[in-house]
Amino acid sequence: MRLRLRDGDATAMINYLDKVTQDNQKISHLHRLDKTGKLQDVMWVDARNRAAYQYFGDVVCFDSTYLTNKYELPFSNFVGVNHHGQTILLGCALLSHEDAETFVWLFRSWLSCMGGKAPAAMMTDQDAAMRKAIRIAMPMPQTRHRWCMWHIMQKFSRKLGSLTEYPQIKVALQNVIYNSLTPEEFEEDWVVVIKTFELDTKKETKQCYKWLEGLYNQGEMWIPAYVKHIFRAGMQTTQRVESINSFLDRYLKKNTRLYQFAPRYCKAMESRAKDERAADVNCSRFTRPLVGEFAVERKFQKIYTDAKFVEVQLQCTRVCYVSPICSKVLSDLEVEHTLSDKVWVWSKFLRKEISLSGRKRTYVVVFNKQTLVAKCDCKHFECYDIVCMHIIKVLDVENVETVPAAYIVDRWRKDIQRKHSLVKVSYHDPEKTEKVMRYDKIMNVVEPVAMRGSLTEQKLDIVIEMIQNIVLRLDESNVLT
Repeated sequence: MRLRLRDGDATAMINYLDKVTQDNQKISHLHRLDKTGKLQDVMWVDARNRAAYQYFGDVVCFDSTYLTNKYELPFSNFVGVNHHGQTILLGCALLSHEDAETFVWLFRSWLSCMGGKAPAAMMTDQDAAMRKAIRIAMPMPQTRHRWCMWHIMQKFSRKLGSLTEYPQIKVALQNVIYNSLTPEEFEEDWVVVIKTFELDTKKETKQCYKWLEGLYNQGEMWIPAYVKHIFRAGMQTTQRVESINSFLDRYLKKNTRLYQFAPRYCKAMESRAKDERAADVNCSRFTRPLVGEFAVERKFQKIYTDAKFVEVQLQCTRVCYVSPICSKVLSDLEVEHTLSDKVWVWSKFLRKEISLSGRKRTYVVVFNKQTLVAKCDCKHFECYDIVCMHIIKVLDVENVETVPAAYIVDRWRKDIQRKHSLVKVSYHDPEKTEKVMRYDKIMNVVEPVAMRGSLTEQKLDIVIEMIQNIVLRLDESNVLT
């Protein structure tokens, strides 16, 4: 299979990407040809993609179904999450095949553009070729590969929908999948559901059970209880990619020519950059009021972006539902607190978490008196980098008035200047004048200098003095001409 090219598509696309790279050498693109010299695969990464990856490349979602589903063209996205929790683009590609060899080429090419730094976590669908390619190009422990739970849950109706008790089975399985705190709890409760509905013994459920058994045996790839200790930046499913695909629909149409993808992708990037700048401005101008008196809330109000501060506030408001049961001294330094809390589940219809009436569960939090750090077995902090309600409760019980540095995550801060925010989303425009192109070249040189000069007052003075000298020289050249 080849990319579906019309006359001139391949040449026009490569020429465009070459011109883009001439305009901005921080933009990378790689392509390869088949044995007959025809374009086979092409991948590109914008300058802003590369800069943003330095800060937000820890968790990446990869999807290659967008144009496969719509236009029978494998258009692949690399997607991340920024400090506002917004979805950001980290590169894309057009592929001729969806096999392991092609994905290995793509992942290695993409990593080379990103300085060889592999993400800590990679999320994809259940495609076997992707799994093999990730093992080769990004082997663990460098990268933890996980399947998209959303895609799996979407298959439930197709695989199990014919069963008479399907609605009850689906609810029971969802409760086990989403609400199990540990792998052991998941495994025990899963068996209970299977036995309750006799899925492993009835003749009519034989195929359904075989499918479920396959999922169960691969639980470490998609069940939350197995990966709660792994940071996921709130990107639990490839719904992130679903939202990106919907966003790209505004720029890519069914009649879009192949060579037009790159410039239109850049236009989409500009729109995303604009959204991020708007969120940055909003955080600098607006401060959300406190809802309580916890030290955690006061601290993160000052330093976290509004979107992430809202998540902190949610945990603070739920502390009132957390009740201490008992505490036990483990050593001279550690105390174990056992807490009772409501069971919170995600409501698909309300689009938010709700508590189950009358349902309670216990959590264990171990507090270190020396470091003032508490660790909870709900693993919310490890997974989201947002302190949980149980830790907030224990810090309050232990009279901790200052937030330990271990809970302050640079990734969500609004008071940090990030290099990618200074990088323009630039692309080659044939209508640009010579003057505009010269301006772009100057900005490519000046932006890194401005970034370094803004770090300290001393460096700022050096840059300003340099600029003043340049202005004097420019004035002198005007006089001479």
